[in-house]
Amino acid sequence: MEPIPRPLSQKLSLTLLVGAGCFLTGLVFWFSQKDKAFFLLSSVIFLCSCIRAASLFRKIRGKSYLVLEGICTGYCPKLFVKYREIYLLDGEGVPHTLFIGKDHKIRTGYFYRFYFLSPPDSLKEDSPWLEKAMLADSLLGMELLENVPVSGTASPSNMDL
Repeated sequence: MEPIPRPLSQKLSLTLLVGAGCFLTGLVFWFSQKDKAFFLLSSVIFLCSCIRAASLFRKIRGKSYLVLEGICTGYCPKLFVKYREIYLLDGEGVPHTLFIGKDHKIRTGYFYRFYFLSPPDSLKEDSPWLEKAMLADSLLGMELLENVPVSGTASPSNMDL
């Protein structure tokens, strides 16, 4: 049995911890305030987070995720959207354009590994644009593989994204 990659195990454990925290909060309110409705709602949130974590665990164990590694060569800031375009150059020299949420900190010139949920097989044949849109919402996690910028590819400012 292979170990689960660190960003995926973090996402799995955080999903379970959020559900357990909601459940414990509801339990405390039930004992202190006799608030049955709040306890039931927090129990539903806990149940949903357990279902989501089980589904995520099944996908991780079944290896139904895409791994993309490469050097961040740049980005294109977009106004009024929650994503930004990240330009990535993989080890074989193939450029990729990723749509990553603005809350992820990425630096130009550094080597990263991204984990995405695999899109359905029907999308792989139809449209590459539809597949990119699907990948925008399916980022499971990312990790910095090297702390040192790769020589020759870093921008002079090395600004955080």
